Amino acid sequence: MLAVIGGTGFYSLGKKLEERDVMTPYGPATLQLVSLADEKIVFLPRYGRKHLIPPHRVNYRANIAALEKAGVSGVITTYAAGILSKYKPGDLALLDDFMGLWSPTTFFDDFSAGAKHVDFSAPFSKEMKAGLREVAAVGKTKLKGGGIIATTRGPRFETRAEASALKKLGANLANMSAAYELALLGESEIDCAAIAVATNYAAGMSKKPPSHEETLRVMRGAYGSLMALIGGFAEEVV
Repeated sequence: MLAVIGGTGFYSLGKKLEERDVMTPYGPATLQLVSLADEKIVFLPRYGRKHLIPPHRVNYRANIAALEKAGVSGVITTYAAGILSKYKPGDLALLDDFMGLWSPTTFFDDFSAGAKHVDFSAPFSKEMKAGLREVAAVGKTKLKGGGIIATTRGPRFETRAEASALKKLGANLANMSAAYELALLGESEIDCAAIAVATNYAAGMSKKPPSHEETLRVMRGAYGSLMALIGGFAEEVV
């Protein structure tokens, strides 16, 4: 089954058929069963039904464990992201890699059954990425490649010094949640692909400071394109 994780500005996906709280060893998580492109898929609102959970308080382990428990085999994650380089506001970027050096999250808190060090040299599914690129080409939806997203803890925006350092390290986008989810999806061996919406320039990258209001405005403008990509993918793959 396919699942989609939505965050800032992406709070609904298709016709909601059912909503349920799934209990996991890490606590409950709320999943929605929705109908999209005549297919049933799972939608997980990262920050809750009404965006009441800040990024540093999201129970990422419960969320991903609930997806695994529900039988999800592939996940498309979506992110609002600040721009460090390469993109402009409103661009949709297919992620190639991520940086989570300061955002530790794992299912492996105990090595009593043996050490667990998962390979993350290829964190995204080649097949899912190819499928999204094909859907974008057919539907003439602009989907840029080469996204490398760095995750900061939040909920504050990054400082000018932090944004500059992340850019020098090789990231071209910044976000407050990606690395947490992507690390857990990799540990769970759930295939995933990720689409970031470049919503604003990060601190120091333009004269205009970042704001949540600007993020929401750009995400609303990108909603149709995201739905076209996800709906097309669901129709072709599910």
